[in-house]
Amino acid sequence: MLSESEVTNLVERFGVEPQRTGGVLLVDDEEMNLRVLRGFLEDSYTVHEAASGAEALRIAEQVPLDVVIADQRMPGMTGVEMLTELRGRRSDIAGIILTAYADMPSMESAINRASVFRFMRKPFEPSEIVDAMEKASADVVQRRTIAKLVGLLAGRSEELRASLEELKQQQQMLLHLERLGTIGKLAAGVTHDLRNLMVAFRAAEWEMEKGSFSPALREIVTLGLAGADNIVRTLATLHEFSRTGRVELDVKAVDPSVVVKDALAIVKMDPTFKLHLVSSDVAPSLPSLQGDRQKLVQVLVNLVRNALHATKPGDKVNVTAALRDGCVVFAVEDDGPGVAPEVRDRLFQPFASTKGDQGFGLGLYMAQLIVLSHRGQIALADSARGARFEVVMPAGGGAVGARAV
Repeated sequence: MLSESEVTNLVERFGVEPQRTGGVLLVDDEEMNLRVLRGFLEDSYTVHEAASGAEALRIAEQVPLDVVIADQRMPGMTGVEMLTELRGRRSDIAGIILTAYADMPSMESAINRASVFRFMRKPFEPSEIVDAMEKASADVVQRRTIAKLVGLLAGRSEELRASLEELKQQQQMLLHLERLGTIGKLAAGVTHDLRNLMVAFRAAEWEMEKGSFSPALREIVTLGLAGADNIVRTLATLHEFSRTGRVELDVKAVDPSVVVKDALAIVKMDPTFKLHLVSSDVAPSLPSLQGDRQKLVQVLVNLVRNALHATKPGDKVNVTAALRDGCVVFAVEDDGPGVAPEVRDRLFQPFASTKGDQGFGLGLYMAQLIVLSHRGQIALADSARGARFEVVMPAGGGAVGARAV
């Protein structure tokens, strides 16, 4: 692994010029917002301004830039659309999106399509903008420096190429952590709003219990609240991990059959559930697990939803729990097309979404973190057809051996 001093030595040795231009482009259709942002940054950066996405693209072709800060909701072209177009022309520039809305679809597009460095909610403190600019600028300089070094060292030995690749992976992991931190902060805000909303729905559920409502309607409300509660807990887990770097567990004795039952109850609220043939098979008298019931349910919910979304209506999805070699093995298997070979190696990596712009690519990553926190294993297992994911959990709180599942 190359240290910062070793990178500095390489830069000096090969005469790589400084990669920081100091240029920042502010994009907003409201003059007041541009004036405020300019006041934060003009002492340390060369500030350029644009009132629309189209104007920003023209300016970006003409002036040196490190970072673009854009409002999301602008007429004609959104901030994400503008940065997506800019990325095709100037991939070395970092983008920061500002929005006053908890716009989750826009955030997904920002991360997946435009590779936005940070997604910030209004209102914000001046220090937050300055901090984001410093980090984005440092990331740009690092990426440009690495690109220059890679070009200069292209013909050198395998050892040098391996060292540079490791450095690039380090930089990518830092970017992952930055994005996780951003999503974690947004998750905290969304969680707060959801909890407030659930208070009202809990009150409605209580009133329904006293009234003459049909059992079917009551079940729908109960399942909906269970699904919303699972989302709240998932967001809380994401925020917790982004803040502390670990997953906290509320460890108690857990019945594997209850984990399967709870997961299927939540997944029933997925619109595609009734379009599939979903079944379960839990072996009798399975030993209890020492674990966090909610987080284990979260893992199975993710796997079942992935199976539903990866298959067509009428396909089978089967959830099982059985004992194998002293471990409880949860499995989710489907009759779909399976996992493409080019995707297998990055299934459990952060932001490696297989759904294009429809997901963050964090589901399997978070599932793996939870399973590893329980000293278990999760993997894509060999299957004659479709896809089969297995979660191997130690019975009685032990640890699963280092063997393939």
